[in-house]
Amino acid sequence: MSEFDNFAENYNESLRKSLALTRTSDKYQAEYKVRLLKNQLLHGTTQLSILDFGCGVGLSLPYLLEQFSDSKIFATDVSKVSLDIVRADLPQVTIVDSPLNAVEKFDAIFVSTVLHHITSSIRVEILKNLRASLKSDGCLVVIEHNTYNPLTRRIVSNCPMDVDAELISMRDIKKLLSTDCGFKIRKTGYCSFFPEPLKALTKIDPILKKIPLGGQYFVVATP
Repeated sequence: MSEFDNFAENYNESLRKSLALTRTSDKYQAEYKVRLLKNQLLHGTTQLSILDFGCGVGLSLPYLLEQFSDSKIFATDVSKVSLDIVRADLPQVTIVDSPLNAVEKFDAIFVSTVLHHITSSIRVEILKNLRASLKSDGCLVVIEHNTYNPLTRRIVSNCPMDVDAELISMRDIKKLLSTDCGFKIRKTGYCSFFPEPLKALTKIDPILKKIPLGGQYFVVATP
């Protein structure tokens, strides 16, 4: 049994409480990240196989289905309770027990605010498995919390689901992916600069991506 099974039934409510300080909804944040994924993909956005690694209860999955309507969407998570919720709510999503057990390799693997939940001792093994699960021209898109942003750190410290979180900086993620796991870093940037009430300003996010003030950051890597 995963510790995240304990949060599965009340996952969305816990997340909403954590985000209340920013006046940003969990659904807005999920959609924002999926749009970011779509904008960062290296080989187009049609007829892809996309894995949501660490999907939780599936908050991002409706937006993946919407933004990649002609693609195959897969999902996996350590929490079996969460996966049962996904199966019930989104039968059009294919559940895989492990990326290595999937019937096909993936064009893209989406790892959104997941790595800080994985202890540093097993991150390399997991990321190497993800690399092996990508097509030769596929890409890994990682989104993580910005360790330089004090508001982000406060939100994480107050979130019950993040009680054992080990935040990781962009610099360390890049080293982990390239030096330790053999990925090639293709793109990086900071993101999530504006809360939902100021969402009209997100159009300037690409201009700000080199400024380490965003709530989160992204890294795009290839095998």
